[in-house]
Amino acid sequence: MKLWNDFCLRVRAFLFNSFLGSILLVNGLWIGSVRGQVPANARNWYFGNGAGITFNGGALQAVTNGQLRSMEGCASQSDANGQLLFYTDGSTIWNRNHEVMPGAVNLGGGSRSTQSALIVPYQNSSDQFYVFSVASSDQPAGIQYSIVSMNLNSGLGGLTVRNKPLLSPSSEKITTIYHCNNLNHWIITHELTTNAFRVYLLNDNGLILTPKVYNVGSVHQSLYRAGSPHRESKGYMKPSHDGKLLAVAVSDSVEGGFLELFDFDNQAGAISNARKLEVPATVGAYGLEFSPDNSLIYLSTLSSKKIYQIRVSDLAITATLTVQAQRNASPGVGALQIGPDGKLYGSQPGEDYLMAINQPNQVGAGCDLVSQAIYLGGRKALAGLPFNVDTIPRLLPKVNIELAKLGGCNNFLLSSKTQNLDVNYLSYQWYLNGTAVTGATSSTLKPEKSGTYLLKVREGKCADIHMTSTEELAVVLVEVNPTVTSIPDSCGQVRLNAQATGGTPQWTGPGINVANERLDSLIVSNVNGVQTYRVRVTSAEDASCFAEKDVTASFTRPSPFRFVTSTQTVCGDTLTLRATPNSDWDAFSWQLPDGRSLAGATLLARQNGQYTVTARSTKTGCMSRDSQMVTLNPYPKLQLTIHQIDTCFANANPISLDAGVLPDVVYSWLKAGRIIGTEQVLRVNDYGWYTINVRSSAGCQASDSVRVSANCPPTPPVAYVPDIFTPNRDGTNETLMVYSTGAESMTLTIFNRWGEPVYEGISETAVSAGWSTWDGTFKGQPVGTGLYVYRLAMKNSFYPAGFTRKGVIEVIR
Repeated sequence: MKLWNDFCLRVRAFLFNSFLGSILLVNGLWIGSVRGQVPANARNWYFGNGAGITFNGGALQAVTNGQLRSMEGCASQSDANGQLLFYTDGSTIWNRNHEVMPGAVNLGGGSRSTQSALIVPYQNSSDQFYVFSVASSDQPAGIQYSIVSMNLNSGLGGLTVRNKPLLSPSSEKITTIYHCNNLNHWIITHELTTNAFRVYLLNDNGLILTPKVYNVGSVHQSLYRAGSPHRESKGYMKPSHDGKLLAVAVSDSVEGGFLELFDFDNQAGAISNARKLEVPATVGAYGLEFSPDNSLIYLSTLSSKKIYQIRVSDLAITATLTVQAQRNASPGVGALQIGPDGKLYGSQPGEDYLMAINQPNQVGAGCDLVSQAIYLGGRKALAGLPFNVDTIPRLLPKVNIELAKLGGCNNFLLSSKTQNLDVNYLSYQWYLNGTAVTGATSSTLKPEKSGTYLLKVREGKCADIHMTSTEELAVVLVEVNPTVTSIPDSCGQVRLNAQATGGTPQWTGPGINVANERLDSLIVSNVNGVQTYRVRVTSAEDASCFAEKDVTASFTRPSPFRFVTSTQTVCGDTLTLRATPNSDWDAFSWQLPDGRSLAGATLLARQNGQYTVTARSTKTGCMSRDSQMVTLNPYPKLQLTIHQIDTCFANANPISLDAGVLPDVVYSWLKAGRIIGTEQVLRVNDYGWYTINVRSSAGCQASDSVRVSANCPPTPPVAYVPDIFTPNRDGTNETLMVYSTGAESMTLTIFNRWGEPVYEGISETAVSAGWSTWDGTFKGQPVGTGLYVYRLAMKNSFYPAGFTRKGVIEVIR
């Protein structure tokens, strides 16, 4: 015990004298190269007894203009261009001109505190920084913070907040880890005399003063205990460079020390899973640093010239590295700090050199420790080096899947392997042939069907990351899933598909023979009724592994499809043909006389000839045909020669009523219901209504009528306007015909439902024989089916003022 106390006193005396004494300069040369892009905000370090180095300009070199004098803790900050902004020992802040920043004194940090200062940029700002000051564990001030704004004092910086208390009492440990959003920060501290970590969030609202508290790991003892000799509570606390681990070096007794490693969740700020290394090598544990790949921890002690290389996975010491003693009495090695070049640098109290580990990812002596690596230009290193805030790298995430055969029949396991994704925040979904597998939401899956599998992973940590496995894996199980399909247009034949995987199928059942029993797909015919087929597939590697299933096939042939009659004869220019669906036939197509084909159960026939329908069964695949002969007989087109609505006797002369020449018809003139003539022309000398009926040999009829008046006084013009016409391009009733009697001129206007005129026509001559007017178009385009309003204005010499007739006509397409 006494030897340890003496050692502690020697170390303290040496560190104190190093501030005041002068050490002879030893010229040295550091040989190496800067690897990778140097982070600009960590290019200038100020530490120890006026010592400093800069990574600007390519080759690392010493700077001797620093004003900092600190036995241990220190921090430095540069801008985005690598130019110095300010540096501090936790008590005083110096600006880039090495002048004390106004008011930045007595900030609370202790020169004998391990991590007396920490600088954290606020929200990645280049103008505003939180500066945390940590007192020695024997001082009551604990941890305080101030805020530096670089917008003050002409860009040299100044304080906007000063000496705000955070935690007291506190151990000498403080560090920061980026939040997983790479914008906010977690500030991590540790209580004194307890095992409690206090984790504060620094976000866009500033420092949240209510911490998360985690009681995990060992108690950090007080610096002094009543009735006990002087006890140290020293050592660094640092995160891994990916923000997932937290390492703590503790010298918590006069005879010992230890290293503890914790898991850190940089989304929730949670600390967990303590692992402890406490062996003789950890006595006096002080400085520590992770290798760039986070696989190793380097631990220094203030009690020996040894640096221990420790494997992170199991905290096993993989190498003991010896630091060459220099010309001072320092018994140990101080802080270890990774540089922006990826190398590790270490301080030896009182030395004018920094040591370096040039290949820190290499296990063993291959890490290349150099004791005199960086000459400090005559200035002295002491125990501390400035801590650099790591930006958590955004590495490319990746998802792989693997297939393992576990033994036995159809016993496989799909498993996932992710890279650069946090497994604590992952959700999984497996897909088979592009379709999500119900309930398959674990990192592993036992496939139940053959097919191609892939995995989609979602990380809901900070960003919402969706990833799909880089490959798809085919899984082949011994299975069979038979189907039966009727072959179209081949009534009575079916196709059997085994859909077998993992082996060769074997069929049994009617119509199966040696030639086709081992086919995966085969056609069966010449079988009647409902039949059952069995298919079995057996693994070629294991005869005890097989699958078999039955399937039913129906070979029933439906009765042929037939029309009720084979011919249809009608009067008119169209006929609707119908093929009535039933339980056997549910799909139809027609062959027209002109060779065209149309699908559907009904068809509007517009021409004479044979119409053939093909009936199909979507259930059996059967097909049947039948035909109908269609004859369309047109109605006679009856026209009276003068087609008058009214006529009269003039000068007591008889009138000839002419029905016009019509082929193959029988004429019948009627008056008062009696036939009074059977010729084309009827001479009348009596007034009244006369009707002409004509009938073709096909039985198609037409009729018209005229009224004969007793005398011919001046009469107003009259007109007949049909109430329907069909401009549907069938050659019949394509144009609206207007018939009139006594009109010498007429004007016809047609309006749509909105009152907009769509047609206007004028006739300046007598139109008793029929005036062809509107063709059913507007601006060159056919109008739609519907009702239209007309206005017909008529004049003659007896009635020059004219008469107007209004009405409605219907257009049918």
